Amino acid sequence: MPHRNSLTGRLKMKILLRCSAVALATFSCSLLGEAIHLSFPIYVSHSGEFIKMISSLIGTLFAIVLGLLISSSYSTFNSHQADFNAMATATANIDLLLKLYIQQSCQLRKELLETIERVLARYWPDKSNKHGSDIDYNFLEEDVAVMVSINNAFQTIDHVSRDDINAIRQYSNQFISIQTNIIRSLSNQVPSLLLVIVFSWACLLFFLYGIFGSASAFEIFFLFLGSLAISSANFLILELTHPYQGMFKVSSTAFELLHEAMSKDLNKKSAAR
Repeated sequence: MPHRNSLTGRLKMKILLRCSAVALATFSCSLLGEAIHLSFPIYVSHSGEFIKMISSLIGTLFAIVLGLLISSSYSTFNSHQADFNAMATATANIDLLLKLYIQQSCQLRKELLETIERVLARYWPDKSNKHGSDIDYNFLEEDVAVMVSINNAFQTIDHVSRDDINAIRQYSNQFISIQTNIIRSLSNQVPSLLLVIVFSWACLLFFLYGIFGSASAFEIFFLFLGSLAISSANFLILELTHPYQGMFKVSSTAFELLHEAMSKDLNKKSAAR
């Protein structure tokens, strides 16, 4: 458990440090602009209209790209949630098909339950010592082997219908293909260089804002609030692109409820014997 917590803690600390660096950089640039205004007021007054046009251009670019980044990150987060809900549905359908032949499929249902436990442990740091960046396609080998085993054993059950065989193959394929999409999405994080470029625009923008300032305490306070707002945007992007830890997490409720229901059912069957 300490190792699990340390992985999540290190990631949270990394996100916090990066957001703090963004806030500090933008606020420092605004103070630098204020200092230049106080040192060279004549040059600032002569170039005021030109500086305003440049700041408008940079502000527009920054707002558009930042909005797209946040929207894209949020869409990715929602896609992960939808994928896991769909994978839970496929797993539940496999279990329902196995329950149609309850006497012959008890061991197969236990294998399916173990697969659910691996999925929960694989993606959620509070249930495993892995996090998103540690997950790759090698983790699917055991799941694929279990699904193949379940399909092969299911075909040998007495009086099983062809429709049920085709259905369990379809749901097994969905289980693997959805998880493949999840792993592929985890490997496509927002490039760090892109974030550096975008938030460098924010630093330049706050520098230009500072040039037009009067260096009053009231004004500096609002520049500080603005830098916190920029930092919070960076926080949202980083949190949403790491969907299994932090404040914003993909919910594991669908799999947990399925795991609980299957565990209770299998325990009842074992007790009845």
